[in-house]
Amino acid sequence: LLVNHDPRSSSQPFPALSSVSVCVRIQWDPEWNEVSTIFSYAARVFTNEFLLRGHGDMQGRILLALIVHGKHLPYKACFPNDGGWHHICVTWSSSLWAIYVDGERKDEGSSSDTSRDIHADGILILGQDQDSFGGNFTEPFFGNITDLNVWNISLESRHVRALNGCSAINQVMLFSWNLDHLINHPAVKELAK
Repeated sequence: LLVNHDPRSSSQPFPALSSVSVCVRIQWDPEWNEVSTIFSYAARVFTNEFLLRGHGDMQGRILLALIVHGKHLPYKACFPNDGGWHHICVTWSSSLWAIYVDGERKDEGSSSDTSRDIHADGILILGQDQDSFGGNFTEPFFGNITDLNVWNISLESRHVRALNGCSAINQVMLFSWNLDHLINHPAVKELAK
């Protein structure tokens, strides 16, 4: 699914971001343990400009890793591969990043390699990596994704806890989940209800 951040215009690009937070609810297919991409933001300068991926391990967990400006951060944050719904948030500002699972900070760090802004004019896609700008998909997500929201700030822990509990927060969103604002890629098949 291609995310159109501005519901008024199908051609409005994402701005450059000095800070960003992306939160989403996912239900991972417990039979799938391969590397899967939850979301990918590609810019023309980096296809892996800002990406969240995960994979199953031998202990029955899903390990998560963030990629920023092409730099792959470690797989550390995790949740049980139980087929249940999990709330995931990633925050990034300059060189500081964090991954939250079900309202709790599970990993954080800083990296001087990731200190510049997220590039503008990119493409945000759910459930697929982008090995080329807007295409060449090789790491599909198996499961369900909903409630993806994007902010141009780094959310605080209290905001993430509130979102995990389905409470609203007073922060203006860059993108708010609405099925009318998503565009199906031709390769995406919608399942019958």
